[in-house]
Amino acid sequence: MKKELGIDRFIKNLISKYLFEVCMLAMIFAATVIRCEFASETTLSPDYESYYKPWVDFYRQNGIIKGLGNAIGDYYVPLNVLYALCSLLPVEPWLPLSVVTYVCEMLSACSIYGIFYVLTGRKHHSMFAGVATLFLPFVAFNGSLWKQVDSIYTCFILISIYHMLKQHYRASFIWYGVAFAVKLQSVIFLPVLIILYITEGFHSYDKVVKDSQARNSFSILEFLWIPAIYLMAGLPEVLCGNGLRRTYLSYLYQTRELDSEGYGMVSFFPNLYNLGLDDYDSLLSTAAIMLTFAVFIIITFTCYRKKDNLDKRTVLYLAIWTAWTCVVLLPGMHERYDYSVLLLLTPFAILLRKKILWPMFIANICSLAVYAKTLFRAGDLINMPVVSLFYVAAYLYVTIDILKLINGDTGEKYGEA
Repeated sequence: MKKELGIDRFIKNLISKYLFEVCMLAMIFAATVIRCEFASETTLSPDYESYYKPWVDFYRQNGIIKGLGNAIGDYYVPLNVLYALCSLLPVEPWLPLSVVTYVCEMLSACSIYGIFYVLTGRKHHSMFAGVATLFLPFVAFNGSLWKQVDSIYTCFILISIYHMLKQHYRASFIWYGVAFAVKLQSVIFLPVLIILYITEGFHSYDKVVKDSQARNSFSILEFLWIPAIYLMAGLPEVLCGNGLRRTYLSYLYQTRELDSEGYGMVSFFPNLYNLGLDDYDSLLSTAAIMLTFAVFIIITFTCYRKKDNLDKRTVLYLAIWTAWTCVVLLPGMHERYDYSVLLLLTPFAILLRKKILWPMFIANICSLAVYAKTLFRAGDLINMPVVSLFYVAAYLYVTIDILKLINGDTGEKYGEA
C-alpha cells in the first residue's frame, strides 16, 4: 500500500476538524465575489446617479464643514457624514458605499448567528443561518446593486435585538437608538420595546415558569436613550452651522414626502394599498395610521393578559410581526422597507417555526419581484396587485399563527431544525 504523503494527511486532518468552518469561509468568499460583480454597476440603480453620487460630489465641491452646514438630501446626520467621508476618497462613490454596506451585511450575519445561538443553542445551525442570509436576493441587491443603506441601520437593530433577548436592556436601547439615528425606518421595531415594557419583560426560560422572579423588567427611563442618541448624532451638522430646526426636524420633513413627492399610499411596496387604494392618500393616510395604532393596542392588551406565555422565542417572533405590521399597514412604504423583517423572518421560519415556511417563502418571492421591477425594469412582467395579494396573505397567515402562540393554544409549539 502506497504511503500517504504528509501534505495529504495534513489536509485530511484539517478537513476532518474544520470542514464546516472552511465551508462557511467559502460561502463568505462567494458572497464577496457577488458583491464585487454588482458594485461597479451603477445604471440599474434608480437612485445612484440622481441622489447618492451628486451628494458626494456636493461635499467634494464644498468641503465637509460647509457641506454639512448646508446638508443636501433628506437623510439624517450619520448618513450625511458617511457621504461626506466618501467624498474624501479619490474613487467613485459606489466603491466606499458598497464596502460599507457589505461590512454591515457581515455584521448582520454575525448578529443573526448570535440571536439564533441564544434561541437554539446550536452553533453550526445558527452560523449557517447567518452566512446564508448573505445570499438572500434582497440583501445582495440592496447595498451592492441599488447602493442603498438599509443594511446599515439593520445591523444595529439586530445587535439591539440580540441584547434584548439576553435581557441586556440598556445595551439594547442604546443600539436601537443608534439604528434610529441612522434611519427613520428603524421605528418599525419600537412597538416591541413598548410591549416588553408593559409586560415587564419576558420569561428567561424556554419552558415558561409562572414565577415573577424569572422576568427581568426595565425602567421607562431607558427609552430616553433613543432621543439622547438622536440629539448627539445631530451635533456634527449643528456645529457646522446647519441650524437646530433643519437638523433635528429632518425626520419630520421625511414624513412629509408622502405629499410633497406624490408617492401616494405606497411606493412599489407589496402591501394592501396596491389593491386600488394608492391614489387616495389624502383620504386614507390618517385612517391607515390609526388602524395600525388600533392593531398595536389589541396585540399589547393580548400580550399583557398572556404575558406568562412570552419567552425569548416568542419575543423575537413578536418583533418580526410588529415590524411587518408597520410596513403592511402604514402609508408611504417604499420597496425596501421590509429588509430587516425578512432578514429575521427567513432564519426564524427555517430554524424555529417550520409551519410558516410557506409564508416566509412567499414574502421573499414577492420581495424579489419588487426588486426585479425596480432594478431590472421587469414592470411588464410584474403585476403589483397580484404580488400584493400573495404578500398580504402571507402576513395574515403569520398574524393568525402568532396570535395562537401568544394565547397558548394547545399544539402551538416551536419546532427546531
